[in-house]
Amino acid sequence: MSKRNLLNILLLIFTLALVAVIIFEPGKEKAFMPPTLTQLNADDIQTIKISRASIKTNENELLFRKTANKWQLIKPYQIPANTFRVDSILKLLSAVSLSQNTLNNLDLNKFGLDTPLATITFNDTSIIFGHNKSLKNHRYVKIDSTLHMIADTFYYQLIAKIESYIDHKLLPENSKIIKLLLPGIKLEQINGIWQSTPEADDLSADAVTQLIDEWQLSQAFDIEKIHPQPDSKADIMIYLHDKSISRFKIKPDQDSFTLINIDSGISYIIAKDRRNKLLHLSGIEQND
Repeated sequence: MSKRNLLNILLLIFTLALVAVIIFEPGKEKAFMPPTLTQLNADDIQTIKISRASIKTNENELLFRKTANKWQLIKPYQIPANTFRVDSILKLLSAVSLSQNTLNNLDLNKFGLDTPLATITFNDTSIIFGHNKSLKNHRYVKIDSTLHMIADTFYYQLIAKIESYIDHKLLPENSKIIKLLLPGIKLEQINGIWQSTPEADDLSADAVTQLIDEWQLSQAFDIEKIHPQPDSKADIMIYLHDKSISRFKIKPDQDSFTLINIDSGISYIIAKDRRNKLLHLSGIEQND
């Protein structure tokens, strides 16, 4: 073997050894990974049930079900769920467990677990919430026979008002409007072409598209739950491709723009400057 080949081999061995040192860093301790509350994967969860002892109405129990990768609130109301809120709850699965103890020889009453304040069940796994006495920003929870301590923020998410769990979109996700009845005008898609009643010679396709998009994409900045009024006269009727109909009543309030879904009883509070964008088609005079 020539000296040059031998030198190349020695250089290769030296380079590989140097790479190994950089990658494996011998002598360096591995970063500590704190234990998580569960080993469940959020993508595998199909149902979520929440029981809230502190709430004394029919809203003390909530049931969510995943349908086609979207979350639906099933109980106490059947309505699309707020995806952001559900995703926040799912983070509980991977929450850091600050301590773990077996409950076999411990008094449940000491941790408020004999009468739980709340219970959440992901598929078949239940997490039971106790009190936070003597703790600072932390709370006791129980899974099977193990006592954990976690950040207290999750408990307050579970006991939030029902409105925060409801989707703020005016129409269901991926809705496709085929007919829109607004005060003073009707828009209907016939053979793929939008037509208006009363007829408008200067009807703009762009204006129609903009108005339809406003309804299909708009969200309320806040919502309230009121009693459904199925017999009320609708100010707005929206016919969707799946043959469902959304009916809204305009709340007579000059200080805000609020639409009430007659059938669900959800009151959507919308930014006031969006009123014209939702009720008016450019180029056509309408009366509110």
